[in-house]
Amino acid sequence: MKIDQILKTESKIEEKVFTVSEFLDFINEVLRPCRVIIQGEIGEKINNYPRFTFFRLLDKNNSILECFTWREKIENLGMELESGMEIRIIGYPEVRKDKGELKFQVERIELIGEGILKKQFEILKKKLSALGYFDLKFKKPIPRFCENIGLITSKYGKGGLKDFKTHLGNFGLRVCFYDARVEGSFAIPEIQEGIRWFNQNLPKIDVLVLTRGGGGWESLQPFNSEELVKAIFASKIPIITGIGHEDDETLVDFAADLRASTPTHAAKILSENWKSASVKVYEFKKNINVSINNLLRNFKEKVHFFEGSFNSIISKICGYINEKIIFFEKNLITKVKREILLKQRELDGLVRNLSFGFQNYFRELEILERGFERNFLKIKSLIKNQKFKIEQFLENLIKNKNRWRERMEKLLKQQEGKLIPSSPQLKLKQGYTITSDEFGKIIKDPARLKIKQTIQTKFYKGRIFSTINKIKKYARGKI
Repeated sequence: MKIDQILKTESKIEEKVFTVSEFLDFINEVLRPCRVIIQGEIGEKINNYPRFTFFRLLDKNNSILECFTWREKIENLGMELESGMEIRIIGYPEVRKDKGELKFQVERIELIGEGILKKQFEILKKKLSALGYFDLKFKKPIPRFCENIGLITSKYGKGGLKDFKTHLGNFGLRVCFYDARVEGSFAIPEIQEGIRWFNQNLPKIDVLVLTRGGGGWESLQPFNSEELVKAIFASKIPIITGIGHEDDETLVDFAADLRASTPTHAAKILSENWKSASVKVYEFKKNINVSINNLLRNFKEKVHFFEGSFNSIISKICGYINEKIIFFEKNLITKVKREILLKQRELDGLVRNLSFGFQNYFRELEILERGFERNFLKIKSLIKNQKFKIEQFLENLIKNKNRWRERMEKLLKQQEGKLIPSSPQLKLKQGYTITSDEFGKIIKDPARLKIKQTIQTKFYKGRIFSTINKIKKYARGKI
């Protein structure tokens, strides 16, 4: 439930009676959407467990915030938490139901200070390199001529978006832009979502480009995170990174399929092949015209050389072909006449056989027709008899319906008369009572009762509650 919805239903909440568990669930439902960023110093008390860690966050006013985080969040950090370390945490507050204490649920931890960030960089670089995230064998090839480009950066960033588009050139390349923060605590999930969006919705895009302008260690911190390295490694689309200035080096540069030193350099990499191709096409166009003219000139000379010889050869070939045509024409006519005569004889035989077959078929059809007429009269008579029997059965059924109903009503009244004397309500009306314990269980033996136990006695009209002072057990032969 959102806070504005809670305020609208304030009158209903005032009237509701909560259990403790319900109220804590209600409080946590209000608190969970309140995701905030808090900066402070880690206190001395740090409790590490196999799956989670508890620690305290302090500030200069001696205020204390109890924090809880899962071990994987610290593993993503690359180093253990230490007392006195200044950090920035992202998460939401929650009241623990088992202890009734307010704990801050930490979803992400960020280190503060250039020295500690450099140390974290070296630790994560060594760890991720050992796991194979930077291996060259996993790098995906960048297409030579990219036409469709996915760009992930901030539209408000300094230099990243503008520099990239300025140096991409006018080659008709299509750029699909995904706006994501590239600095601060919420940059990582937004960049992760951008990479995931392109892979799910535009999987056939040629290349993804991740860029931002320059900055210090703290502003570049999202690009030195284990989460972004894994997101780039998992992408099926090849990725080019252009992070910061030429001297800036981040972990995502090692994980990317190709590293550009700046956003401008990333744009030049994609446009360089197109630029070279345009020059080569112009040169090829010039050379091909010269080659074609030389080829045509040589071909004409060869045609004139062979033209004389070709005419005499054609004359000889034509004479030979005419002789062969006359010979084959005579033989063909003889063969065709012989085949026509044979087929004519076969056709006459087929006509005779077909005529004889049709005569037999019509004779059998006449026999079947006479048999059908005889059987049809028998079937018609049977149907008439069955129809008469069904009509009689229906008449008897209607006549007996009322008699059966009267008999059933009489039988039901007799059974009702037998059941009424056994009714518990009638027994109560006659002066009997029913005694049960406080749970409503009927008491048949007082030996199972206890002193000071509450029992209830039901009368025909109303009931009474009694407390047992004395129990007299049943003696055989006496009441």
